[in-house]
Amino acid sequence: MTSDGRRPATYAQALQTTLRTTAAAYGYTLTTATTMGILTSVHGKPHTGQLFGFVAGGLVAFAILEGLLQLLPPQRDDEPAQAFPFAGVLSFFSVAAGLGAATALANDVHGDLAWGLAPSASTAAYMLGVAAQVTVVDLLRRP
Repeated sequence: MTSDGRRPATYAQALQTTLRTTAAAYGYTLTTATTMGILTSVHGKPHTGQLFGFVAGGLVAFAILEGLLQLLPPQRDDEPAQAFPFAGVLSFFSVAAGLGAATALANDVHGDLAWGLAPSASTAAYMLGVAAQVTVVDLLRRP
């Protein structure tokens, strides 16, 4: 027993918590890394201004998605937290969606604009994909 009367976590419980708390962040890391990779492959090594554009593009997508959520009616308080680890396994699809969006823009948009648009599109595609996966898994897990 711990000092607060609880049993210490087992390794499996600790791993389960780790997976639940890092699945989305890890998938987004993969999305960001592959977006940078495709941009570098198509447009070459970025200069400092393009890197700032890359960062801004990713942050703009977060702001736009959050803004869109504010336009929707208020949601229930019960988050599909238990669905997340299972949806995390499906992150391949959302990471692939992000990479697909980045690839399309990297090849179709030229110059500095590509460095802002590609991470914005890949971020949005990834986040929308993860939300869809969590929603589907949550619906399938409900009695």
